[in-house]
Amino acid sequence: MIAPLLSRLTGPWAFRTPARRAGKLYGFALAEQESMFELREAAALTADPAWRALYLRHALDEARHATMFWRRAAELRREGGGEAPPPLRPSSERLFERLGEERFLAFVHRGERRGRGQFEAWRDVLGRPGGDAKTAALFAAVVADERRHEAYTGELLAAVAGGPRGARRALRRAARYEAWRAWRRAGRALALAAYAASMLALYALVAPLALAVRARAAREPRGWRAPGGA
Repeated sequence: MIAPLLSRLTGPWAFRTPARRAGKLYGFALAEQESMFELREAAALTADPAWRALYLRHALDEARHATMFWRRAAELRREGGGEAPPPLRPSSERLFERLGEERFLAFVHRGERRGRGQFEAWRDVLGRPGGDAKTAALFAAVVADERRHEAYTGELLAAVAGGPRGARRALRRAARYEAWRAWRRAGRALALAAYAASMLALYALVAPLALAVRARAAREPRGWRAPGGA
């Protein structure tokens, strides 16, 4: 996949300073927290008790990863004289309910495979001499779980999709869904940025008029005046 290669190329820059590392790790903590809620909902909705147990175990792993990433981000911020990052917040898109089990598994499997490759790349980048051995060890611990998650979701996907060929079709559909999801999120971000820029431009245009009105009001005599200017 392309993502791990890009992670190796951009890792030295993305993790160049403790502040950058803290920001990235906090982002990972939020993502793991969201995955935890998605998997808990999947466990509540699946019809297979054995699969429910796998989803719950996966959710526990994601919760632990979120805590690990948050704590390391807090350590890095404190080392730089800053404050701990904000607390993790609950977030869920209710993907299992919206996608169904097959598409949900394809989506999760792709995410675990991509995450495992990226974390392996960053583990290697930070494990170099002069890097960040503690954060590298954190990624190494998470990678071991990601491999297990990648394996079991692949097996469940093949089972529900009717075999390897069906799993490949489901993964292609998941890739298209991810692209559409990313495009929609980017569109929302662009819309917010455009709104902020338009509001700033509007304020800049209105500000001189507001100052002129205020100056004129300041020059007006105060108090009551009788009709006729008396």
